[in-house]
Amino acid sequence: MNPKPENIACDSNDTQARLLNAAESLFIDAGYAGMSARAIAQTAGVNIAAMGYHFGSKHGLLEAVLIRRVAPINDARLRRLARVCERGPDAIGAILHAFLWPVFYTENEAPARRLMGRVMTEPADVVEPLLDLVFSDVIEQFVAAVAACFPNEDKGLIAQKFSFVVGALSFTLLR
Repeated sequence: MNPKPENIACDSNDTQARLLNAAESLFIDAGYAGMSARAIAQTAGVNIAAMGYHFGSKHGLLEAVLIRRVAPINDARLRRLARVCERGPDAIGAILHAFLWPVFYTENEAPARRLMGRVMTEPADVVEPLLDLVFSDVIEQFVAAVAACFPNEDKGLIAQKFSFVVGALSFTLLR
């Protein structure tokens, strides 16, 4: 069984890690359409069949790239959210801080910021399923935390407003 992408080491001699590194670099530079299987294999210095063997497809490889970069950020977000003890209108700042801080103030997350900036420019049919995969659980937990601060408000409206926070973050990553 193949390891989960977030558990793949970044040893440059490891085929999976080399494929992940090559795909990430090509995706950031040229987008999904510009990261051909041949270019990925050539950049990684591996046989083109290795991508299919390890990741199933180019889309599967992009999924693994996103998981590898976003999982640590999401873990940091959830750890910070768990430390927000109070609930009520005064907790909103702490909840937003828990969501945003790991993206901007973790020095080793610069590759994730570049990657997510590129993701936001890609066609929806390519990235929406991936974004749902890597973010939906985290977003749900943050929406639930905000909703707990305002128990009389419509949770759907809170989710919609939180999507503006996510949109502002996405726009910021593009700059």
